[in-house]
Amino acid sequence: MGKLINNKRAVKWVLMGLIAVIIGFAAILFSVSMVNGDKEVSAQSSVDTVSSQNMVIDSSSEYADKLYGCLVSDVNDTAAVVKLLETMGLESVAGKYNATIKTEGDMHILSVSLEDSVQKTGKKVLDGNMKKCAQQIMALVPSVGQVQWTYSLISSGEADETVTVSVDEEAAAEKLSKDIKSYGNSADTFKALLEEQAGLSQ
Repeated sequence: MGKLINNKRAVKWVLMGLIAVIIGFAAILFSVSMVNGDKEVSAQSSVDTVSSQNMVIDSSSEYADKLYGCLVSDVNDTAAVVKLLETMGLESVAGKYNATIKTEGDMHILSVSLEDSVQKTGKKVLDGNMKKCAQQIMALVPSVGQVQWTYSLISSGEADETVTVSVDEEAAAEKLSKDIKSYGNSADTFKALLEEQAGLSQ
């Protein structure tokens, strides 16, 4: 009888030990799962993305004069092109970028490659902002007939596809009152472009 009781106690302690081991193992698995989850969230949030805010157009005479003062008469003048893009604040719209001038036939194309990714939900806003920038660029760089921008479009934090959008003179003049190049005739005509853009952005 004494041995039976002792055996029951031994079995009880063994079972309790097994339960403790199982609970401990489950806790470890849960902990590992949580750590992996944090890493995944961290990886998603670490992707740099372009702001999806509508750009605010400054249509003041002072700003129009400032930008018109950056008019690029020679597209091969790299310093002049850089000055224009910096003055118009392209980085505040596109984030970090690389810009190059390339030639296709008789047309000069300003190509902008965005370093940061774009969320699918912000694509429409970015393209709208970039179109306004393209209009200003084509007005102030007479020999540029097209502006294009390329970026990585992402969903759920992972790179999805590479997108290239382009605007030529005809597309740039859509919803404007005149040919895009005519806005670069003077500071006053360029101010008129800014005023139209400000109206379109409301």
